[in-house]
Order: sequence, then structure tokens, then C-alpha cells
Amino acid sequence: MLSRRKRLLMLAAPVAASLAIAGPAAAAGESKSDKAILKGGVITKADVPAEWTSKRGTSSGEALRGLKECKKINTAVAAAKKDEPRARSREFADPVQEHATTAENAVYAFQNKKDASKFVSAYKGSAAATCFERLGTEVERGRPAAGPPTVSPITDLQGVGDEALGYEIATTFTQNGGEATLYIDFIVVRVGRAVLGFAFTNVDARITQGPDIVNAVVQRVAAAEA
Repeated sequence: MLSRRKRLLMLAAPVAASLAIAGPAAAAGESKSDKAILKGGVITKADVPAEWTSKRGTSSGEALRGLKECKKINTAVAAAKKDEPRARSREFADPVQEHATTAENAVYAFQNKKDASKFVSAYKGSAAATCFERLGTEVERGRPAAGPPTVSPITDLQGVGDEALGYEIATTFTQNGGEATLYIDFIVVRVGRAVLGFAFTNVDARITQGPDIVNAVVQRVAAAEA
């Protein structure tokens, strides 16, 4: 039987993971090269451990919607969802639910590198950091937290794609004298004119499979654009 603290983490993880940056794919207006980018740009079963399960992704962006601190990101996402071809992966998860280990992503095929880079810029700077700090507070809302969440830049993304940045939220929950920390990683990568957005969760440590998953997807997109 799962401890209550683990059940709390399992409930918190989907709130955080809903930041994946695309909704259902836009079918109209995709060129052949767009389709190749979208096909290669999503996490597949081959990218994750064989025992992981998956389900169809739900609507995205809900984690930030309505948060005034996230206006810049929300504006960029709304414009891209309106104008750009996009696709979303399935939601993958470790079948051991108390690990709260999940992985999902989305991909946009922009018209050119300049537009893609402009979109990525919405996730840079102090305003973006403030947005993720507010998101961490939302994850803790209504749950027994040991203290305020911490938000840190992910600093080991050098050489990943043409541009890459990320944020890690760590929030610790308490119950009956015990503690467990949920780690939530958000990573945005530009590969040429494509932009990939990844969301990962895991308990007690940063997800170990994350870098390999990101690199596998990035390499496929780079090959599609070659």
C-alpha cells in the first residue's frame, strides 16, 4: 500500500507536467519537411525504458494559464499554436506510480530559424524565472509542503541543439514525519527552425533518463532538417 506522502506526489506531478508547449497537432498546411520534423520531434516508446506505460496526451498549457507572471510565455505559446504546425507526444510514465516518473514533450515547426529563436526567447530572463517560481507555488497549493519550492536553471544543456535552456522546480512534501521531494524539469530546445519542449517529473532526484530522451529526439529532428 502506498504511503500518503507518495500519493501526494503522484497527484502533484500531473499539475506540473501539463506545461508541455503544444496542443493537438494542426493537420492543415504542413509541408513534407514540416511533417518530418513533427514525426521525429516527439518522444516515442523506443526512447524510454521498455517497461514504461503511456497514454494519450491531454490539453496543454493549463499549468500557466491565468498566471499573470507567465504572460510573456502564454502570449508566445498562443501565437504559435495559432500559426505553426505542431505535435505532441504521448505521456510516458514509470509503472511504479510512487516514483512519479513521467516524460512528455511537444514540437513546433516554425517557418524559419528567426521565428523559432524568437519563441525560445520567451523562456529566457528574469520574467521566465518568475513564471516558473509561481508555477512551483501552484504545484504546492493545497498540499503539505515543507517549505517554499526552489527553482533553478538547468545548466548542463551545452551542445544540445542550437539553443537550449531549462528550469528545475523542487518541492518537498511532508506527511507523518516523512518527506519526499518532487523534481520537475522543463527543457526547451531549438533545432534549426524546430522548437522542442520537454516536461519531466521524478521523486527524490532529477530524472536520470531525461538527457538520453532529449538527445534522442533532438538527433532525429536534426536529421529531418539536414
